[in-house]
Amino acid sequence: MHLNIARFQFLADALHGTGGFRPQVSRITGTPALSGVSYLIQYPREGDEKFARRNEVAWYANDLGAACSRFAGYLAKRPPMRVTANPLLATFIDDCNWRGDALDVFWSAFTVEAKARGSMLLLVDMPSDPNAGRSVPYLLAIAPEDVAHLSVNEQGLVDFCEIYTDDGVIRGWDTERWWVRKGEQRLDEGEHGLGACPVLAFTESEFPNEGEFAQIADLSRRLFNLHSELDEILRAQTFSLLTYQIPVEQAGLLDIATVAAQIGTHNMLVHSGNTPAFIAPPDGPATIYLSRIAAMEEKIRRIGHMVEAPDKAESGIALTIRFQQLNSSLSHWAARMSDLESRVWDLVTRWLGLSFESVAVSWNDDYALTDISAELDILTAMQMTGFSDATLSAKRQSIVALALSGLPEDELSALLAAEGDVMHERTPI
Repeated sequence: MHLNIARFQFLADALHGTGGFRPQVSRITGTPALSGVSYLIQYPREGDEKFARRNEVAWYANDLGAACSRFAGYLAKRPPMRVTANPLLATFIDDCNWRGDALDVFWSAFTVEAKARGSMLLLVDMPSDPNAGRSVPYLLAIAPEDVAHLSVNEQGLVDFCEIYTDDGVIRGWDTERWWVRKGEQRLDEGEHGLGACPVLAFTESEFPNEGEFAQIADLSRRLFNLHSELDEILRAQTFSLLTYQIPVEQAGLLDIATVAAQIGTHNMLVHSGNTPAFIAPPDGPATIYLSRIAAMEEKIRRIGHMVEAPDKAESGIALTIRFQQLNSSLSHWAARMSDLESRVWDLVTRWLGLSFESVAVSWNDDYALTDISAELDILTAMQMTGFSDATLSAKRQSIVALALSGLPEDELSALLAAEGDVMHERTPI
């Protein structure tokens, strides 16, 4: 299978603010020179030195990272429910990656990486050394740009995978074996006995595929250039020039170079005749850039499902629509994650020789995020209109359920019951 490694690497750079979004400039000879890649576009008539100086002061606003983290945060507000009586599986839930991270913590970090790229791989492995001090499998997230070779069967399941590692070797797995090689030489190998490849593919649709947030990376690259170009305009045109009209009869008597060198912010200029004046370049180019930047930032907010009210006023209907889009995206993602976790538990139980029914997992299928302030306004309007106590009680309970959805189920149920009791006590006799 062909993976667009360059594209996935670009998405990773946009997520972490690395690579071409953090250009490196060296000054070995005293003259600035670009020493790596850059996502800034060099002007046709821009010299290498000037381009290097522009990269030296370039800055990147990481909108993709913020959007993915915000999305993962919404998802974490309603974590999945897991039930198991097996102590080994409970150990795996508490420390799923051999680094002390609980499974929900791992899924949050995995969501950030996967949401930015739209595709990720996941390894469910078992320590090969019995003296390693771990008796349960562990998870390892694999970025698509680290894949050396990949094969997928007719069912969309990975049946062969090799990845590059930081120590310069290649690790590989298929449906029967695992191996470590350097070049064509096998350094280590063995059978895993799972009957399936321990590498799982995850995507929002069909692997490999870019996700809906990939557009943010492309817009961020354009914003990266727009900010740099705007800085260049401001640097070249911000400072006004002092002009002084010289009478014709004095044109040959005045040393322009001397006067220009002496006049500054701490000097006084004595003149006769015409009054000196300042001229400044028009602000049209900078204004156009600012409007383009603002429009592009608004597009990024909409693509990233940012439902917080922006600086300008936005109607309640518009916010409601954006909440609905976010809810739909969260529900779709949760369904895909539920499928992935089901496949993870299949491999984990195979590694441990347990039945698949040893654990039960349930992901939320409706996140029902909404604007609490708007819901409270609706409740106030219902009270003023004279709705029945039963209707008001139901509305109050729905607001409590939305605002406190992160509480344990028993505590939330008690609060909902208490809210109903309060409304019952207020009912006239």
